[in-house]
Amino acid sequence: MRNISILLTIILIGCQTMKKSECNYITDYYQTIYKADLEFEAENYEKAFELYQDAFKSCNAKNTSTYNEIGKFTESSAILKKFNITYKFAKEQILNGVELSRFENNDNFSEFLSSDFGKKLVSEYNNLHKEFEKKANFELRDELISMRKADQMYRNSNYQENITKQDSIDKLHEKRLIEIFETIGHPTNKIVGQYTRDYPVDVGLFLLHTDDSIRMNYFVPKVKEFVKNGTAPPETLGRMIDQYYLYNGEPQIYGTYGAQGGGYANMIDDLKKVDSNRISIGLPPLELKEKKDSLMRAKYGF
Repeated sequence: MRNISILLTIILIGCQTMKKSECNYITDYYQTIYKADLEFEAENYEKAFELYQDAFKSCNAKNTSTYNEIGKFTESSAILKKFNITYKFAKEQILNGVELSRFENNDNFSEFLSSDFGKKLVSEYNNLHKEFEKKANFELRDELISMRKADQMYRNSNYQENITKQDSIDKLHEKRLIEIFETIGHPTNKIVGQYTRDYPVDVGLFLLHTDDSIRMNYFVPKVKEFVKNGTAPPETLGRMIDQYYLYNGEPQIYGTYGAQGGGYANMIDDLKKVDSNRISIGLPPLELKEKKDSLMRAKYGF
């Protein structure tokens, strides 16, 4: 009987591991995260906590650009005084490059940091941070920072007079991005550190300056795979495609570009189709996006 129980336990653990390894973030994760994010911003922390937990059961927890779901889940758990969970996920964030000051400067973590779990985290911080630094690729981070500066070298001023020079830079970046994607994949926080660590690092900017043909035939399929496996944000994929259509005089299909004065830049008329398109690449439907935008304007004035 004991052997049967052990076998069942092994099978269950194996099934759970397989489920997470086969996770498709587009179908199994993002839509729940967007609902959780809205509840968090509305300060419905219990509901947000439950929704985040549901998403993390389907796929390994990650931080999507601008949504910061691990961070918000950790904060929700601290507010709800579930300090064992706060400790676990705060550790995970530190292993992805988040610094202890992120928690120390947020009043919602004050009680947690005073607890035994919080004191344990503080005592372990230096070793956890060293572990992150040991695995991180700071050479790649520095290279991406240099690429970002070069990407904006002539776009910030005198672009028309320097189109040929900027095009040459873009071609070099295009080639280097292919090398990175083929050898490393999409650079994540675990690889290059936090987006806001010292200077913004986001390859999505470079993807908007790729040649049309190679963008649609190589980068779009590649990035969609990264979105599915949770290493690239859906917004990156949507903007690559929408910008392609807008620059070629056609309406965007995902609604990732706004218009001056409000609303959306030239977009297909069928809003149900827009929502279907958005959901198919892991973006929230327009109504959910607009609810979040409205809530953020009310809270922060933007």
